[in-house]
Amino acid sequence: MTSSGRSQTDSKPLVSYVIATYGRPDELVDAVESVVAQDYRPLELFVVGDTAPAVRAMFEEGGRFDRDWIEFTREAERTSPAHSKNVGFERASGEYLIHIDDDAELADPDATRTVLDVFDRHPDVGVISFQSKDPETHEVKLEETPDTPVPGMEPTRPYLAPNFVGVGAAIRRSVLETAGTYPDEFGYGFEEMDLSLRVHDTGYDILYTPEVVVYHKKSDAGRIPDLETKERLVENRINIAVRNLPWRYVFFTALIWSVYAIVNTRRIRSLVRIYTRIYRKHESLLEARSVVSPATIARIKSRKTMLFLWWYGPHPRRIVGPNGELDRLTWEN
Repeated sequence: MTSSGRSQTDSKPLVSYVIATYGRPDELVDAVESVVAQDYRPLELFVVGDTAPAVRAMFEEGGRFDRDWIEFTREAERTSPAHSKNVGFERASGEYLIHIDDDAELADPDATRTVLDVFDRHPDVGVISFQSKDPETHEVKLEETPDTPVPGMEPTRPYLAPNFVGVGAAIRRSVLETAGTYPDEFGYGFEEMDLSLRVHDTGYDILYTPEVVVYHKKSDAGRIPDLETKERLVENRINIAVRNLPWRYVFFTALIWSVYAIVNTRRIRSLVRIYTRIYRKHESLLEARSVVSPATIARIKSRKTMLFLWWYGPHPRRIVGPNGELDRLTWEN
């Protein structure tokens, strides 16, 4: 196969890109073009999701992205981003997997090479979280940045992080084989937070680096309504606790986030919907339940980010301490 194909050589590992998409054909073009523009080979790209004819046509024979190393998988109906990413992971063959949002694009054509270099320099790192910037101002999007070691610190240098953000990330295949993939039952948001806990539980760490940049347009197209976003923010934090944490964490996480849901949505019905959805999938949540080790909990707690006492949520110092931000509670990740 030519250098543009999927063949893995003895010296150059195959890298697999995955893009989950829905309702953003114009933004998707830019995302795919940024992968095509990469100066590293061998690559393969899996685009999973959108059923719109205009999107499918781009990947069909004679279409804009008709290449032997690019594959489009049509979903019969709208599914969660987590499910679409998992489909891509299952089809991918690369030693390393990179996913970016369909409304994001890689800033530099050498991004893939940089990812491999970072992994080579950090054998203890299983996931790399990219820097997200506004495409117009080129300012760093702090709400799409893993918590810094010190609140208020500018994320201008690499650091070990408690989690990664799905707008742009690279994962070793060996990590997914051990930690598992994203939780399919998460309808929207926080699938990366769930996987982050399990990555730490494998012994690998997560590295945030500004060496790899994505420009994130954050298109409104294809997004769920604001009220549902607020509900999912609470629901999936409780899901994470049920799947990964001791029961005392589940109790206090559910209690505190339930109060938050009522305050944030000002609707008791929102809380009812949250727990109705949780109940409907409680069997799958319990089946997937695998409590992380005390060492993993200690590691996360030592970074004073997403675990405090018996609660899964922003550490108080991230909210009300020096350089704290109250709107930290409203961030989606």
